[in-house]
Amino acid sequence: MDIYTNPLKNTYVTGITKSFIMPTDSGGIPAVAVSKRTSVFISSTYTILMILIFMIGWNLILASIMAFWPTDCDPNRVTALVALWNSGESMNASLLMISYCKRMWRYSSENKKKGASSNTAAQGDPQHPPPASTDEVEKADPGQVSTRLLPEQASNPKSPRSNMWWGLLFLLIALAMSAGNIISGLFVPVQLTMGNVAPAAKDAIFYPDVPGLSKTDDNGAGAAKLDSLRAPSTLRALGSIEASDVTVRNRVHLEELATPRGQHASDWAGLRYNYDVTAVDMGLQTDPNLKLMVTGSCFTDYTWLQNSTDEEDTYKLFGGNDKHVVKPQPDLNIPPMATFFIGQEMGEGSSNFTYAIIPSTAGLYSYSSGQDPWYSTKKAPDSAGLPFQVLAGRPALSCWEVRRWHLNGKDVAATQLGALPGLKLNELWKKTVFPQEFAVPRLVTLGRTAGASALKSASYATAPAFVLDATQSSILNDLERLVLASWVNSRNVVIDTTTYKAPGGMTNKAKGPRGSVEAASAKFVLQSGDVVTLSSRILISVPVILIILFILEMIMGRVLKSHDLKQKAIFKGERNGTSLQAAQLLRRLDHGIYERSWICPKGLIPLQFPPQEPKPEE
Repeated sequence: MDIYTNPLKNTYVTGITKSFIMPTDSGGIPAVAVSKRTSVFISSTYTILMILIFMIGWNLILASIMAFWPTDCDPNRVTALVALWNSGESMNASLLMISYCKRMWRYSSENKKKGASSNTAAQGDPQHPPPASTDEVEKADPGQVSTRLLPEQASNPKSPRSNMWWGLLFLLIALAMSAGNIISGLFVPVQLTMGNVAPAAKDAIFYPDVPGLSKTDDNGAGAAKLDSLRAPSTLRALGSIEASDVTVRNRVHLEELATPRGQHASDWAGLRYNYDVTAVDMGLQTDPNLKLMVTGSCFTDYTWLQNSTDEEDTYKLFGGNDKHVVKPQPDLNIPPMATFFIGQEMGEGSSNFTYAIIPSTAGLYSYSSGQDPWYSTKKAPDSAGLPFQVLAGRPALSCWEVRRWHLNGKDVAATQLGALPGLKLNELWKKTVFPQEFAVPRLVTLGRTAGASALKSASYATAPAFVLDATQSSILNDLERLVLASWVNSRNVVIDTTTYKAPGGMTNKAKGPRGSVEAASAKFVLQSGDVVTLSSRILISVPVILIILFILEMIMGRVLKSHDLKQKAIFKGERNGTSLQAAQLLRRLDHGIYERSWICPKGLIPLQFPPQEPKPEE
């Protein structure tokens, strides 16, 4: 994970109505960003909504069984229908169907053992009742039961095996609904939460006038202002490498170059690197397939070193007449540093730049000896009080780098992003920010801004004395750190525009002709631990599904109160959807035996008012 502080709350936008596109590798996803506290409330609410969905869904399944299951008034099927209709929820129905299937299987097996006909067993013929233990058979005198309590007789009795298969089907449906209810309650809140990003606030975007600050006629004042703006981002990138080295390495390919013939391993070092920075990495909401492809290489080059003495090392830059002088630094107050130089572009529009890195490590003291090209040591004078000192004449690093933008099979030079066909990127990024930020190798920009923190060997030095550990220091370690930090710094180019602390009077190039930042320029996201990103699809689909199911349930309920559809009426003159409710069965039993009157006889809960005493037996 990167080292970062949560952005200020005024740099991003939150709210359930503030929809945006969350960039992902598989494409943009509609989303909204809310505070952590709000997300907990929404997640809990949607868990309840999922419970309601499965509750209503189960009621619809029961209504479908009530309307279309062919019971033909078979007593065993009517019993199952009553049990399901009054089960309340799917888990309870599962237990009831398990018991029902066990009994149907046992009765079917016992009938087969005794050679009884399955049709005779299904008819409930008093002469051939289904086998059962004596403690399970309820004997009743038909003369004592009013015919008003009796359901219609079976027109086509079903076998126990047939009933068992139906019971198994209902069991599987009930189990599926129960499992779905549990799983959805666990996974829907997880799928609802997609991350911790929020859309940027347009008024928080600032980008300096880089060409204006890079002029050379102000004694470097503009460049110093530009470096001060970029310094926090650079230090965050370097800190991220120390905290997430392995994670970043998965995005950057590094390959150590083999030592050429005739070169000693301790005098030569080389590294090839390449990486891609995608629009998704940058947080852009548009053009998810856009990516910046970077390839480069560095190796030690002693031909740049024109002269080396105890007083100074003279380097000739890029084979020209320009020179750079490094004086050995036997000074404990100076850390190991390097100077970064930009060469010429190799061909117009090629994005192939040469650059160089010249170390200022000669003369530094060390607790340990070293054999690396930049940190080779000799014995220090006895007067130094330290055992080793870095040799003079350290080699320069000669480097090249190619940067190209790629989109949908087409690629262009880093400075010609606007020429890419099909690009939807806002003008601010397409014509101002990206061409200027990636005009030169990012490693050079980062190295110059980092200053004394650029080399990893500086982290081994002990401040304020800055004594090296030459054994641990390495030119490859320094270079790898710079390359990895360059990927992080390139990725953060967009979001850094919301973190710049610009001094008063500095021009904001992000503002349009009307003097304000356009809303389209803020089509990117910021990461913050204070927000939670929610999927708009789930936010919308779950309530919609619930409303649709609720309407279907209402329609089905009204239909069952007035029509039995494919199901035959169990009791004459009453609809099954009402008559098979437990309360209605109790009313029918009470009215048939005691002949007491009930008000609201067709309601969900029929009542006696006022309560009546049972009629005395004649």
